[in-house]
Amino acid sequence: MKPAVDRLEKRLTKKVTFVRLKVQSEVGKILYSEYEGNVVPMFIMFDQYGDIQYKTNAVPEYSLINSLLPED
Repeated sequence: MKPAVDRLEKRLTKKVTFVRLKVQSEVGKILYSEYEGNVVPMFIMFDQYGDIQYKTNAVPEYSLINSLLPED
């Protein structure tokens, strides 16, 4: 799973900010609860206003994430 996420991050690094949290950490526990996590890993994509645009428990496809991004 990690290699797939690393590749996705590398391809989107200029368009998207990736934040990785450990659910065992204090902040990770709080956010996991706040965003109603039920399985690890959990991927959430927010827009520029902080609204959730996409949420999944699988590694998202590049084309899907790219299609959700605003045009340049």
